[in-house]
Parts: sequence; C-alpha cells; structure tokens
Amino acid sequence: MNYQHHFHAGNFADIFKHLVLIFCLEKLHEKSSSFLAIDTHSGLGKYDINHEKSLKTNEFNEGLGKILSQPNFQEILPQKFLEILAKINVCQIENLPQKLKYYCGSPIIIKNFLRSQDKAIFAETNPDTFYGLRRNFAGNKKILCAQENGFELTKSKLPATEKRTIILIDPAFEKNHQKISSDYELAVESLQNGHKKYSNGIYLLWHPIIEGEEKILEIFYQKILNLKFEKIHHVIFDIGNSSIRSSKMHACGMFIFNIPWQVDEKIKLYLPKILECLKMNSDKHSLLLKKLR
Repeated sequence: MNYQHHFHAGNFADIFKHLVLIFCLEKLHEKSSSFLAIDTHSGLGKYDINHEKSLKTNEFNEGLGKILSQPNFQEILPQKFLEILAKINVCQIENLPQKLKYYCGSPIIIKNFLRSQDKAIFAETNPDTFYGLRRNFAGNKKILCAQENGFELTKSKLPATEKRTIILIDPAFEKNHQKISSDYELAVESLQNGHKKYSNGIYLLWHPIIEGEEKILEIFYQKILNLKFEKIHHVIFDIGNSSIRSSKMHACGMFIFNIPWQVDEKIKLYLPKILECLKMNSDKHSLLLKKLR
C-alpha cells in the first residue's frame, strides 16, 4: 500500500472520526473492567503538520488549523481531544494555536485511554510506516504493534481475554487498480468475522464519500445492512463542496456497531459546532446521524 496519511492529517475527516472514537473510549472508561482496543490501519500514530506532504495539500489548515484559529476553539472541541493534542505538543491547551506541531493519529488517542488493565493492538502493513509506528510506541507493554493485514485481526485476535473490545476499521480506500472496491469488501468481511467471534464489541468503520462513486457506496451500504449486528448507527459528516479546496472528498461517514450509551448525544453536541466552523459551502453542508437498526 502506498497511502501516506501525512497528506491528510488533521483534515475534517480526521477530526470527525477521531472524535467519534474518543466519545466511545470515554464510555469504556466509565467502568473499571478491562478492554482491548484494535486499530486495523494505524499509520504512524502521529504526524508533523509542517511536513512537506502536509503543507502540499493544505488539508490541515482547512481542518484543525481552521478551528484553532477561532478565539473560542476550546468551546468547539471536546476537552479530551484538546488534552491529547496539548500532551503530544508539550504545551498548554490555550497555546495550541501557536505551539501545535504534531497531530494525533488514532493510536495516540487510544494510548491516552489505556489504563493498567487495558491493552491495544495497532496493525500496519507498509514497512516504513510500521517502523515509525513501532518506534513511536516502543517500550509500552500494553501495546502490540503488528505488521500484518489489519482486516484479519477480527478473526485472529477475537474474542479477547479482556472483557470489552473496541475495533476501529479505517482503511485507505485507495483508488488504485480497483483497490477502493476491495477495501469495501474486505471491511465488510472483517465485520462479519468480528460478529462471529465477538458480536458484543464496539466496531467503528470509517469510509469516504466521493462524488462519482455512488454505485460503490450503494452496494457497500446494502452489505452493511445484511450484517447481523443488533445495533447499527450511521453518521455522515459533509462540509460541502468548494472549488477552492484541493481535495475531491468533502464528506465521509462512520458506521457504529453497538454504539455505547449516550455517544449519539455527544455526536449531536459537538459535531454541529465543528461543521459550522469547517463548512465550505453555506448551502450544502450537513450532518446526518441515523439509526439503521
């Protein structure tokens, strides 16, 4: 896989998926029993926003950078998200607009929720990216970095010895030799395996929404509905299209299987404020939260 997340770190899709992840992890923290967190497509774990690849796309400045430029950014973003950003940038929350150099990937977010009884597995197949991932979490005995196909983890690592499980499935969906189609298929297969091995886990599946690929999404959505999970929610976050944006993607979604109690309320509380800040089109931006089952 040639996908490199530096191009997209801290964009609107990152903020969306990472906040949903945080809301779910916060609910797991409310009980003392242990949990296992699995990130199937981990990437590096954290990203330098001044890297040439980040600067090339300008997606950070259209995403988190835009929020941090607001005087009331601490009212827009959840406290836990701000705490994690401040921690990896070694600064106070109020100084993030001036001091922020690194953006947190999902592994960093998960790490910040691990207690002594919890564990995490981070998977990455790209050799160079995996080396960076392993280096970023070297010495942490609660975390296993695995250079393997993340889609397979729902089959090989479940059920876990920990009493609860949260799994983030976040593939690249690269449009390369039909890879985007295969990622949709592999994601559904991974969820099928997860349901067979541990149907009560929290499963989060992020996906892009790209103009011209409506047929792919239609087939994908139907396959999701055919899964046997008792609870399925779907969130769509759309900042609206604009000719000034460098990216063709202006919307994305997250399927949440076995959504924890009140996470939907957290989504309704924070994501509209973030959407209002990040919207690129005053007429066509939208947030949709739908209970499918």
